[in-house]
Amino acid sequence: MSDLSHTPSPLEHVLETCLYVKSAPKAAAWYEDALGVTPVFVTDRMANFPLGPSTLLLFTLGQTGDDIKSEDGMIPHHGPTPDLLSLLNQEGGKSLLNQHFCFAVDKPDDVDKWENRLRKKDVKVLSTMTWQKGGKSVYFEDLDGHIGEIGSRGIWPHW
Repeated sequence: MSDLSHTPSPLEHVLETCLYVKSAPKAAAWYEDALGVTPVFVTDRMANFPLGPSTLLLFTLGQTGDDIKSEDGMIPHHGPTPDLLSLLNQEGGKSLLNQHFCFAVDKPDDVDKWENRLRKKDVKVLSTMTWQKGGKSVYFEDLDGHIGEIGSRGIWPHW
C-alpha cells in the first residue's frame, strides 16, 4: 500500500497569467480604462490585477531577465531571451508575441454586454464565436496586440 501523505493535492486553477508588454504602466492604464479592472500595484517593471481566484500580470519586456533574490527565496528570471528582445521591442512594428488569454464571465448575455463596452471604448473587436455547448466569446486586441477573449460558460466541458 502506498503512503498517500506523499501525494500532492490536485491542481485547482491557474493562479497567474502573464503577458509581456512594451510598458507595464501604459498597458495597466489601458486595461483599467477598457476593461474596468483595477490594478493592485503598477511599477515600471510590472502591473498586477486580481481577477477572482486568478491574477493577471503585465510585465514590461526586458525587465524580467534577472533573478530576484531575497532572504525569503528567489523568483527566477523569465520572459523572452535577450536575442528576441530586439525584435519584440521594435518601434512602430506590429506586435510579434500575440499572446492569447481568456477572461471568464457566467452567461452568453454577459459576453454581449462586454462586446458593447469594448466597442464603446474603441477597443478593436476582432470577432465573436458561438460555441456548440452554448457558450459565447468575443475576441479583442489589447494595446500590445495580444488577443484577448471574454468567454461564457458553455465553451469547454468544465466551463
